[in-house]
Amino acid sequence: MLLIDVSFKFKDLDMSFKAEVQRGKPYTFEIGETALADKLFWVLCGLDPVYTGTVKGEGISFGATSWNNVLALGDKTMFVRGSVRKNIYKALRVRAKREEAKQRTEEIIEKYDLQVLAGLNIKLLSDQERLAVAVARAHFRRIGFVVIKNLEKLEIDLSKWTDAYIVHIV
Repeated sequence: MLLIDVSFKFKDLDMSFKAEVQRGKPYTFEIGETALADKLFWVLCGLDPVYTGTVKGEGISFGATSWNNVLALGDKTMFVRGSVRKNIYKALRVRAKREEAKQRTEEIIEKYDLQVLAGLNIKLLSDQERLAVAVARAHFRRIGFVVIKNLEKLEIDLSKWTDAYIVHIV
């Protein structure tokens, strides 16, 4: 069970979110306001330290180390400036030496059929293409927590993460 109990200030209002998420069953936070959804997204991904409370789950790690197993889908700012190849390489470089990261980058580009997109700037991609790149970046990690924001228009195959906690922010 993933227990979410977070509080933070948003436009001088105290906001609080609580939930119990079961493994493999998507849980939805219906927010409505884009800026508030962004703030909750960043808090749940472990990238916004300005909150109180906890996000605890068995096997969840928010660190930027090789143990990080949080997959964030749906935010353009999660990408490094530059090409698709650079984004995949940078994600792998955290967990591998330079030569190994280069080799794995090419393997992943081929595996996910991203050869045509590899040289393109990440800003030029559609939402569906960015989603494919985000999943490709996380290829060598065993995902334990998936945070999805504003992707109801896109079809996401959640069957890949049946043993993970899944939170959808709308």
